[in-house]
Amino acid sequence: MPFTNSNDYITGRKPPVTPAGTEVVAVRYELDLTTGDLALNTIGQIGLLPAGCVPVDLLIDGDDLDTGAAALVMQFGIWDGAGANLSVLAADGGKHWGTSTAVNTDFLQRITPNGNAMSRVLPAQADRRLGVKVTTAPTTPAAGKLGVTLLYRAV
Repeated sequence: MPFTNSNDYITGRKPPVTPAGTEVVAVRYELDLTTGDLALNTIGQIGLLPAGCVPVDLLIDGDDLDTGAAALVMQFGIWDGAGANLSVLAADGGKHWGTSTAVNTDFLQRITPNGNAMSRVLPAQADRRLGVKVTTAPTTPAAGKLGVTLLYRAV
């Protein structure tokens, strides 16, 4: 099941931010999540990794999306294009890049890396979609904002 909402980067109303040289660029993507978006195995798009770029780091922040006991866990990586999972292609890191840590309050955190997946991403000739997958549903889901700050550089 895809996310209910989208944002201007996913719909194409805002172009991807592309580095002019080898500097690291940080772009924050926001998405308003509904309680239905927080169901187990829901996956959606939240941002872009521009053509010719590789990820450097990923920070996430959000409202209190789990008002019960801390349970909500999400995976982050390249969306597989079919909406069923995150990419496991070698060029996309070979697996999801990492996960959030379960919280039950508003939060800001760096993802917990999934081994060296993020450092193995290769530049592509086309923009790729950044995906989020709910791998542990919240105890008590609450609608709210999810923010993902992707740091990346051109290669």
